Amino acid sequence: MKDSDIVFYVNNFKYLESSADSKIDFVPAILRRRMSKMDKCLLSVLNNVFTPETENIVFSSQYGEVERLLKIIEQYTKNNEVSPNMFSGSVHNFAIGFYLLNIKKTIPYTALAACENSISAGFLSSVIANYNNNIFCYADICGEDFISMAVNITKIPQPGSCKFVLKPVPNSGLQDNFKDYTEFFSGMKTKLDTSLFSIERGSND
Repeated sequence: MKDSDIVFYVNNFKYLESSADSKIDFVPAILRRRMSKMDKCLLSVLNNVFTPETENIVFSSQYGEVERLLKIIEQYTKNNEVSPNMFSGSVHNFAIGFYLLNIKKTIPYTALAACENSISAGFLSSVIANYNNNIFCYADICGEDFISMAVNITKIPQPGSCKFVLKPVPNSGLQDNFKDYTEFFSGMKTKLDTSLFSIERGSND
């Protein structure tokens, strides 16, 4: 193993391929009605992997709150004004901030976008973050619906965790593929190649 290789462990992994499968009963009903499809999709997987030991969250999305942004543009075009509530809900980090407020936790979080490589950029940011227990989560529009995933990542092995080795690679020009990630972390693939790195499953000895 090279000095540049990064060892990390995955304790839990969840993903959704449709917002219709979201389960957000932990959010009060009065607030659920105000949530977008992306909010519901993201919070559903995030809540499944979040633990009391979580120290940091990295969220990535190429398009973010695109539903709300389109409504804002339409509202401004028709009425020459924008709803403050709609605007506050359109910012890139809204869903993560909303989740932490709802569960009454004050931990650091980052929200980023990196065009077609938003998944790999966000995942790498989570793996190299200066915390022992991180969550990487991702949500984006796919066709007319939303997809999402969340990974609980630690630097120290936990009972039942799986070991992985990340190897930096020169930019290969590959574009992120949501299905590649879900198949890899579900155990259907032994290697994941991205434009920024490759990941291989390691032995837990």
